[in-house]
Amino acid sequence: MLGHLSIAAISALVLASSEQSTPGASVGAGNPYPVSNYTCEDGTHLAVRLLGDRASVSVGGATPIDLPSVGQEGTTFSNGMRTLTIVQGKLSWGVGRAMPSACTGG
Repeated sequence: MLGHLSIAAISALVLASSEQSTPGASVGAGNPYPVSNYTCEDGTHLAVRLLGDRASVSVGGATPIDLPSVGQEGTTFSNGMRTLTIVQGKLSWGVGRAMPSACTGG
């Protein structure tokens, strides 16, 4: 009887370890709004998610802030204090009245 029990236990362990992970479990899988990471010339690290009418931006790993799209082109996102601009695929980040800093990555 003990032999049958250990075979059943081994079978259960093999089945449990062979389960496939779900596709949604991998990072970014199936996400229509992926996060892109950038490093700016001033050393700022950004995680940017473009959501159409707004951009969600995390600065240095902090809680993301939403910046609404401004203008007709949809390439500038600003809340008046922070501004994210994308022109011909080049991203820049500005805070307040400071000169915007060019950022690379994506």
